[in-house]
Amino acid sequence: MNRKIIAAALILGIQPVVGFAAASPAFADCPADTFCLYPTHGYRGGEYRYWPGTNCTYLGSGINNNANAMRNYRNYRVKMWDLPGCGGDLTYTANAFSYDSNFGNNGFSNKASSLKRI
Repeated sequence: MNRKIIAAALILGIQPVVGFAAASPAFADCPADTFCLYPTHGYRGGEYRYWPGTNCTYLGSGINNNANAMRNYRNYRVKMWDLPGCGGDLTYTANAFSYDSNFGNNGFSNKASSLKRI
C-alpha cells in the first residue's frame, strides 16, 4: 500500500512530509525517471544511474558483477542479465516503480552485467 502511495506521489510530483520521505527508499538519492544500481545492499556504496532503452546496455566497470540493490523509478520494467550483451540464463526483472534493497534474497547478488527496457 505504501509503495503505491509513494509511486503515485512521485508521478504527480507531490512532496510528502519530511519524516515520511526520510523513512522510504522511494525518496532517497535516485532521481525520478531513473534506474539506479548500488554495490551494497541497503542502497549504499555509491549510485550508478541508467536510462535503459530497448537496446542492451553494458553496465561497465565499477558496477558490473557488483550490484546488490536497485531502484527503478521508470514507468516500465527493466531486465538485467548476468552476462554482457543481455545474455546468460540468470536474469532479474525490476517492475516499474519498484525497488529492492538486497539482491541476496533472490540469488542475484554480484551478477548483473547488462540491462534493457522490456
